[in-house]
Amino acid sequence: MSFICHHSSAIPSSKKLLAAAMGLLSLSACASSEKIPQEAKLLNFKHSDIQHSYFDGKSNDLLSAGLGFQGLQNPKQPSLENPDNISEEDLRRAAIYNNYRAIVSTNSDAGFGRLYGPSAQQKPIAGHEYSSSIHYSDGELAANIVVQIPDSFNPQKPCIIAAPSSGSRGVWGAIGTAGDWGLRHSCAVAYTDKGTGTGFQFLDNGDRYKSNGLLSSDQTTTFDPKDLRIASKHAHSGKHVEKDWGRFTLQAVQMAFYLLNQHHRDDSKRYFTKANTHVIAASISNGGNSVIQAAELDKSDWIDAVVASEPTLNVPADFKFEVQHEQDSYRGTAKDILYVGIQHALYQPCALLATKSNESSLFHSASQLAQAALNKRCENLKSAGLIKGNENLADAAREQLEKTGMLSPSYSLQAFAVVNQLWPSIAINYANAYGARDVKDDLCGFSFVYQQAGKSMAMPKAARQALYGLSSGIPNTGGVSLAYKGQPLNIFDPMDSSFEGFQCLAKFYQDEQLQSNLKSLALSGDIDKKPSIIIHGSHDSLVGPNHNARAYMVLRAKRFPDRDNVRYIEIDNGQHFDALLSFPEFRQDLVPMHVYFERALDAMWQHLEHGKALPAHQRVHSTGQLKLEAKGVPNFSQTSNIEITAERIKL
Repeated sequence: MSFICHHSSAIPSSKKLLAAAMGLLSLSACASSEKIPQEAKLLNFKHSDIQHSYFDGKSNDLLSAGLGFQGLQNPKQPSLENPDNISEEDLRRAAIYNNYRAIVSTNSDAGFGRLYGPSAQQKPIAGHEYSSSIHYSDGELAANIVVQIPDSFNPQKPCIIAAPSSGSRGVWGAIGTAGDWGLRHSCAVAYTDKGTGTGFQFLDNGDRYKSNGLLSSDQTTTFDPKDLRIASKHAHSGKHVEKDWGRFTLQAVQMAFYLLNQHHRDDSKRYFTKANTHVIAASISNGGNSVIQAAELDKSDWIDAVVASEPTLNVPADFKFEVQHEQDSYRGTAKDILYVGIQHALYQPCALLATKSNESSLFHSASQLAQAALNKRCENLKSAGLIKGNENLADAAREQLEKTGMLSPSYSLQAFAVVNQLWPSIAINYANAYGARDVKDDLCGFSFVYQQAGKSMAMPKAARQALYGLSSGIPNTGGVSLAYKGQPLNIFDPMDSSFEGFQCLAKFYQDEQLQSNLKSLALSGDIDKKPSIIIHGSHDSLVGPNHNARAYMVLRAKRFPDRDNVRYIEIDNGQHFDALLSFPEFRQDLVPMHVYFERALDAMWQHLEHGKALPAHQRVHSTGQLKLEAKGVPNFSQTSNIEITAERIKL
């Protein structure tokens, strides 16, 4: 069956849909009597067959994979029908569950179901789901796309939400953020993993993953059963995928238009076009980077508006600016995520000792057990000439980090980062990605392996089968761990054996190809006239506002002083990991950014649909609470309290 000429809204419910014909037929041959708009024509990029499923909202649904509100809140992993032979449906359910809970807190005291997200009365969202993958010209997989079209989609008020994943997550990475909002507002949602995701391959036998998460095997290469290394698509593809994140986001939008026009026109037979369909590109973290990239790349107006929260935004490396803030002033140039990652991987284990510990912290006991390793890092930094002094070495390490323009986070956030090896993960992943390194290079002695009880070993088949549903796409995840010289990184290692590896990464940062690839990521600030809202948390300890949103807003003011279509909103006590607010130690001081992400989407919708003014540039004075109430997260204002010029931003 081919749906090239199919214009009926009735859709077969079979799992396998037809191939999307990739240029073999022309739509004009189907309906020569009508003018077919660009949005309904064959996609002009190489992609796989389009698969289709229909979820009736009873046994399964679009938003929660059949789990419902209570299922998303349940800390217990969804059960598997057959753990020894995991099905595609089980993998989808696990991936949606884990990606949703990894990005937003589903704890009621944090505001879930009350201040953001679906309510406890939310009915399952029935609808259609399409999936495909984009391919490079050489045939290799570039990125995965899923388009969800709820039954509540209104052809008279059509809308599309483009939802690229955050981090290195798979295609479901934005299900709990832009996907949730879009589905609950009856919009089609166009997801993409932007070329990252669970693209692991095992070097012992060639096992790798299909787009649907099922295991397959590479029969084209000889593998060594003794080789325990694991390749990651984001780190080791050699494709420098980040430069294409905007393009993949636009292609997801184009696929959504195509599918809507093929299958979801109503009796009026009106086409869905850019002129009559609202398209908002929205995501968080480096998904926020993707929507900004897409907006800057979009010269054909596929996207109407942008909402980005905590985005990683690369500005030109030589752009100088100033930040005036009572806690977080900065003057200099912006630093990219790899530079910041390497500096923190080196210094933060020592700097943690300079922060007063919180004995009630979840991470207190682990950090106490790691005292010998943390002290050894201080000694190693001194021996290497990276810090000076005979006493207070931890203070010296903290000062080095403050020089990078990052606000010193609380003990709980620092301990979370050290115990979970957050910065080593960022440094190793992005050094490989930007340096276009192969997995077999073992860049600076680092690799990815499976580990149990601190020992590297071959990953069991059952764990491999389940990985798609559990993985964040970047180690440590699902049993895939960071390793140095073949053995898992160990925060309790009293010899601090991996220190030389991080010194090596600091030197590798100057690599010519790496610097060239970083330069290619610099944004121009040119979103044209698209209305946009960028929000950032003042206490973001991963994607620091100085080097990202604040720098980008000054860049725009310098290059496009006559444009007033982008609003910047900074949230006091907002930080990067909303999921941490499930724990009281974080909730008492920090606020969920997702409250404001949804409010920004609400404001943008009102602007597009009803012409209401966007909120002003502003700093929102929000405060953490053990049980968050509306008074702790005040709404946006039409009064600006931020000054942005071509040289500085004053908050």
